[in-house]
Amino acid sequence: MKWLILLIIVGAGVFFGYPLLNEDTGSECDALERASVRIALSDDDDKKMKPQEQALGQLVQGLSKGQFASVAVRNEYPNVPATAACAMLYWRAVFDPEGFRENAKKLRS
Repeated sequence: MKWLILLIIVGAGVFFGYPLLNEDTGSECDALERASVRIALSDDDDKKMKPQEQALGQLVQGLSKGQFASVAVRNEYPNVPATAACAMLYWRAVFDPEGFRENAKKLRS
């Protein structure tokens, strides 16, 4: 029983902590914004961004510190805490960037 509780605690720590460490942010929603801007601006074939896209991405990321993502996930998932929804979407963006990009295109149209 102790191992199960320890496993759950470690899993939750990784689920919520990795986005913060990987993106060097203070909230899961800010990490989601950084990942989504990076995925949206990168080419479909290539992971590298052009210098002008990098500048645009840094400008967009500097304007909001997770507030936009927080509002968006609250609208999309009203019954889920924003922190948990942002972490879930961050992991979805990391593991399936193409699907994340397709969903973003659907939201724009």
